[in-house]
Amino acid sequence: MQPPGRPEDETARLAALRDYDVLDSMPERAYDDIARIAAQICGTPIALVSLVDEHRQWFKASVGLDVKETPRDVAFCAHALLAPDALLVVEDATRDPRFADNPLVTGAPGIRFYAGAPLVTDEGHALGTLCVIDRQPGSLSEPQRAALEALARQVVSQLDLRRTVRRLEDSREALARSHRALERRSAQMVRSRDELASLCRLLEDQAAVTERDLNRAEVIQRSLLPHRVPKLDDVTLHTLYRPGRNIGGDLFDIDVVDDRYLVLVIADAAGHGVSAALISLLFKNRLRATDDDGRPLRPCEALSLLNDAMQHDKPAPGVFVTAAFCLFDMRTRTLLAGSAGHPPLICLRRDGRVELLPHTGPALGLYGEAEFGEHVLTLAPGDRVLLYTDGLLDAQRGVPGESTPLRPEAVGEALGGAPAEGPVLAGLLDALAVDGDAADRDDVSMVLLIAAPGDSVLDEPAPEPAGRGEDRADSPRLRYAERDDATFLILEGRVTWLCGQSLLDAALSVIDSGRRLIVDLGDCDYLDSTLLGTLHELVDWADRHGGALSLQRVSEALRDAFRELSMTSVLARIADRAEPVPGQQHTVRLPEHSHAAHRQRLMRAHEVLSELSEENRTEFAAVLEALRNENSGGERE
Repeated sequence: MQPPGRPEDETARLAALRDYDVLDSMPERAYDDIARIAAQICGTPIALVSLVDEHRQWFKASVGLDVKETPRDVAFCAHALLAPDALLVVEDATRDPRFADNPLVTGAPGIRFYAGAPLVTDEGHALGTLCVIDRQPGSLSEPQRAALEALARQVVSQLDLRRTVRRLEDSREALARSHRALERRSAQMVRSRDELASLCRLLEDQAAVTERDLNRAEVIQRSLLPHRVPKLDDVTLHTLYRPGRNIGGDLFDIDVVDDRYLVLVIADAAGHGVSAALISLLFKNRLRATDDDGRPLRPCEALSLLNDAMQHDKPAPGVFVTAAFCLFDMRTRTLLAGSAGHPPLICLRRDGRVELLPHTGPALGLYGEAEFGEHVLTLAPGDRVLLYTDGLLDAQRGVPGESTPLRPEAVGEALGGAPAEGPVLAGLLDALAVDGDAADRDDVSMVLLIAAPGDSVLDEPAPEPAGRGEDRADSPRLRYAERDDATFLILEGRVTWLCGQSLLDAALSVIDSGRRLIVDLGDCDYLDSTLLGTLHELVDWADRHGGALSLQRVSEALRDAFRELSMTSVLARIADRAEPVPGQQHTVRLPEHSHAAHRQRLMRAHEVLSELSEENRTEFAAVLEALRNENSGGERE
């Protein structure tokens, strides 16, 4: 037996074969049909589509032969590769010195006759053959030879088609992956824009805009703030957030990297209300404390990344954020501080000296090629660093309604003698402020780093500002509370249609921001039909937009009301087990909505209930007719 040689283009030929990605693939009817036709035309019991790999020949199609592959050194087809432009015909293998003692001749399957047409690509590489085999000596007529060569070309066409389809599928999958990646990168921006659109939709008349905006913005704003201080050794943190009468875009964040580096960030988005709160939301989602390898980012690096993100995602011209980013190494006690157009940081030394750390670059979002520097200082035990937003400037004693420069000596006096525990920042605010609830006061946020052990205090509590819908003994109460992973809306007392719009606004703000919402009804004595319809409206919104919404501590009386009104989707949202409500709660203000707004809320809530069942439609028909008549009259007036 003479082993077959190797073609001169063997390396390129093998690369071409593997590019087709066909070896060891499942049987396919197109190749089986071609092999069957070849056997019929040539009158042989065996026909194969054979592909010759580095060490074997593998059969993509096989008629009359059970094996799937043979070693290359005994393969007839391997000889055919050496002359890719011609058929290889062996009329009697026992008389051919190349094959007489071949085990495929002397043993099974007992080959005598063989004819193989090479499978040649457009580049001239022979991948294998379409061959016919008989156990008796034989020959091919000219028409049979021509047919076998034509069928071999069809095999190559099928291989080309198969590869083209695979490449198209790969391209489609790659495009889909890129699209999914783009969706992930832009999802938060889309949610922010959707939230802004949904909130704008709810502004039914100009008279209610200010109070509604305040309600929604404060819910969004508080959801962005950290809800606990990480455990720290030899370091104490105090934070404070006071919403203004026109809530702005204040935000602060705290993080610890590798149990060594403390990251402090404070920021203030331009503007007020929901727009500023949404810019803060965008900032929070782009904020990074570490690089892709988990290394803590220096302030100059973090601010540059944030500036690039603001330039890319900026929703409107003129939008910007001022921010300060601090990285404190708790082992070496080295503080790196960078500031993007933010009010100066204040370092209060233990010996009474006061150092101002001015900004090291422009506000974020203003310039595409902005550069940011850093302050470097070492904190001795007892040293303090104060980060704050410009609302503290508005709150100072001075000309009402005007910002005045912060007096470092006043800060030093207020903080210098204060202990590292207790409401330190509330005391500073009291020492500086004329009127903590002035009508034009901006948000105030502060973060105080004390290089000394003590009990950290997160968001030092304050009484609810005067004039914000104080509780009355005979009034329903709508409150909210924040936890790391959820926002709670707590309904207490007899809650009626007067609370409907405030409940809807607050709840939609939470759902649209992507946070989990838990509606707690444990202390709710009664919900009128408007509130029931509004509740169903919220559940329907969550169902349609994938919102995480649940109800808990629902009394049997309220469950009966849900069943009676066919509110099955609301019943399905009742949690099996109640989650503990955070102790620190805030009142959702109940602004004076216009009569038109109340009429619209009443009508929409009852329309929702009427759509749930025929019984509801009958029960509320008269109510809806009266509301529509009243609405028509109100519009004519």
